[in-house]
Amino acid sequence: MNDELVGMAYPYALDALDVTERHELDTDLAATDERTRSTFTDEVRRIHEAFAVVSAVGAVDPPPYVRARLLAEVGRSAPGHTPAEHSPSGPISLTERRSRRRRWQIAVAAAAAVGVLAGGTVIVRQLTEGPAPTVAEQVMDAADMHSSTSAIAAGGSATASYSRSQDAVVFVLDGVAPPAPDTVYQLWLMPESGDAPVPAGTLSPSDVLSNTPVVLDDVGSMSKLAVTVEPPGGSPQPTSDPFAVLQLS
Repeated sequence: MNDELVGMAYPYALDALDVTERHELDTDLAATDERTRSTFTDEVRRIHEAFAVVSAVGAVDPPPYVRARLLAEVGRSAPGHTPAEHSPSGPISLTERRSRRRRWQIAVAAAAAVGVLAGGTVIVRQLTEGPAPTVAEQVMDAADMHSSTSAIAAGGSATASYSRSQDAVVFVLDGVAPPAPDTVYQLWLMPESGDAPVPAGTLSPSDVLSNTPVVLDDVGSMSKLAVTVEPPGGSPQPTSDPFAVLQLS
């Protein structure tokens, strides 16, 4: 299969070729093998479908580092740009000039795509197939997921959603006041055997106020999730009684 021709599917689909270049590419495709033509056609179709989806849901600005890398690549690949240590001693052949121009067109097409594709990605298959589910989503969608909720005496509640098949817990505080100054809320996984609780992270005031779900994985044989008030940075062992205890299994 001719990988160079297949790589031209991106500028071809994005209409980044002029009339002459498009005609040359069509001629090359007509003369190449069936596998290359089929792969090229599939890539163009996927790109068109993906951009149709993106245009329907709206654009998202890419992370700055993605744009910076692509613009740097455009500069390196642009016609007429040659690193000093590789300056040619004579005229550039037509074949080399055409190769450089194609690399530049691919970089420009990718840069254009980054401005449209959600999250700055140019991997079209991710758009058509959708992103991989997060651990939290996998837990909440698991057939064996069950939730445990504990009311907090001072107000609000704590909920732990656990899935044995995913070996993870999604923990959420709802309507709970943040910890007092110079304290944190600390999570503990408690073994069924009655052994010492295992530290599972701390929650800052901003974590509590945002009600952001906390995901704990590698739960193993732990049977409960407890929450205590601890000094800043947390403790190796609880220094107070839990104000919430949630059953996992």
